[in-house]
Amino acid sequence: MLAQIWPGGNSGMEWIILAWLALGGGILGVVVGRRLSGLRGSSLAMGIALAGALGLWLAAWRHPPQEVVLRLERPFSIFQTAWVFRLTPSAWGQGLGVLIAGFLVAWMWVAYPGQGRGWPRALALGMVIVATGAALAADLFTLLIAWAMLDAMFLALLLIRRGQAVADRAVLAGLVNGAALLCLWAAAWQIWRAGDSLFWSRMAGTAALPFLLLAVLIRLDIYPFHVGRPPELADEVDRAALLYVLPTALGLMLWAHLAPLLHGWAGMPWVAMALGLTALLGGLWAWAEPDPRAGLVEAAWGSAAWWALSGLARPDVAPLAAILWPICFALIFAGRPFDPASLWGFPALMAILTIAGLPLTPGMPVATAFFGAWPFWAWPFLIFPSALLLGALWRGWRRTAEEPLPPERIWRTLYGLGLALGMAGLVGLGAVFGAWQDVPSAFRFPLLASPALGLALQWQAERIHAAARGWAWVRPFLSLDWMYAGLTRLISRPAAALQRVLEFFSHSAVMWLWIMVIAGILLLFWQGALR
Repeated sequence: MLAQIWPGGNSGMEWIILAWLALGGGILGVVVGRRLSGLRGSSLAMGIALAGALGLWLAAWRHPPQEVVLRLERPFSIFQTAWVFRLTPSAWGQGLGVLIAGFLVAWMWVAYPGQGRGWPRALALGMVIVATGAALAADLFTLLIAWAMLDAMFLALLLIRRGQAVADRAVLAGLVNGAALLCLWAAAWQIWRAGDSLFWSRMAGTAALPFLLLAVLIRLDIYPFHVGRPPELADEVDRAALLYVLPTALGLMLWAHLAPLLHGWAGMPWVAMALGLTALLGGLWAWAEPDPRAGLVEAAWGSAAWWALSGLARPDVAPLAAILWPICFALIFAGRPFDPASLWGFPALMAILTIAGLPLTPGMPVATAFFGAWPFWAWPFLIFPSALLLGALWRGWRRTAEEPLPPERIWRTLYGLGLALGMAGLVGLGAVFGAWQDVPSAFRFPLLASPALGLALQWQAERIHAAARGWAWVRPFLSLDWMYAGLTRLISRPAAALQRVLEFFSHSAVMWLWIMVIAGILLLFWQGALR
């Protein structure tokens, strides 16, 4: 393997490589920690690795914001081509957002280690590595490989959980994610055949735009491609947070590349309708859920579509949406609900206010993008879906806590510091990427109307929940379960067999074999990076 870093020896890409190596070392630490001190030990190894990777990633910002490319040649490449990563301010911010999301979940796991196996933590670290790599992907081929690796680990995380319902969900996730990969490959093939560049910075034509658009819509779970999300894990959404956050974050990253290309495209109104319908369904289904935590999962789905629609209205806010969204929902999922006796619920509240786009929050440019792109008469139609989604987030935040705070002071302190760092990252990234701007006076009323209406819905929460449940007879038809059920039955047996294989490889007796394999991969990567 040959690694090339330019320009010069003091590039920020060297810090990025060290951050990836720290995360790779964290995978080994998770395995060793599980053997020595149980799940809390593996969670500590994950948290320490992510803390180190955060520091190294921040060090890359000290260098000039020039484009720096790292090439990884054979034997790590396939199809006789290179993996190319490009470090730009936007890509750096998106990668940092993913790291902060992983950091928040890791320290939540330290406070609440739970029961089970340590492999979910190792796979979660692997997903964070791949997601940061996707943020820095300079061309479609590198992005395709990153998506494929993330999907493989996503399916493994689902399949190592016992239960036929989760196995069936893994089948559906494999189908839709495989379709997204196929669309991305078809786009790369069409671009290559047309003689255009696969690099984002040199891509000129729009011949492959329909394939790229379909790939990102599937990745964002836009209706009717919404079946890849695992609602079966909503009762443990804090521990499964990265399963919901990271795949969507990758979709928002690609959306940031595509949003400028869609202006003037003939199919743009249909794309806007699909995003708006997904946001509306997300709000309605969130209110229909008896468990507010399950409502948070649906609201996250709808909010991602809503922020993508904002990027379509104003493409310059799409990169900021890709940076902030994973941090916000990691804070909501891994943070504490409302507690009138303490400030433990404040981090999740700050994330909800950022999603709402209130003034003095980093999400304000994303929320105001709608009002500058659509005429005045359309504003009420923009307020209603946003209010439904925000109301569902308020409802989830006001729920009763499922678990008390850890009795040991050290674990409470570390958990609180992790949440504080998440809030600091949200504010800091907003400041770095120009989130605080003057709000035109005409936008102030609609900007405040959505969160105010969402908050007002809490006074009639039971009635609204009952009304949303009243049309439950329509949901099986709209959810398309009847259509996907046949595909699930067709592939359920291979998925069950794969589930048994993964259970074998997660056995403690096989862990040391995995340690040697991962150590060998890290050694090859390190040797190549030093050449």
